[in-house]
Amino acid sequence: MDYIMIERSLFDALVKGVRDCRSALEVALSKIGCRRNGWVDSTTAQSILQRSTRTMQSLRSSGRIGYSIIDGKVFYPENEIARMLNQHYVGNE
Repeated sequence: MDYIMIERSLFDALVKGVRDCRSALEVALSKIGCRRNGWVDSTTAQSILQRSTRTMQSLRSSGRIGYSIIDGKVFYPENEIARMLNQHYVGNE
């Protein structure tokens, strides 16, 4: 296992940056009409997570992200999008 050591002030700045990014994302989601515990369509989810259509399909197939299909269109619960962001971008605090 590799360890990376950084100064506490740099680590704190990185954590603050991630939190600021998360806050900005929540504001942006609220502006486009997404409510907490709401649903987002596949295109929006891909944009937020910065993943391709194929990657999203792989996430669904492997059960790593929750989704629902309505009239042939894929929707993701907003809390699943937030979970993926927390899991992959926030890391251990």
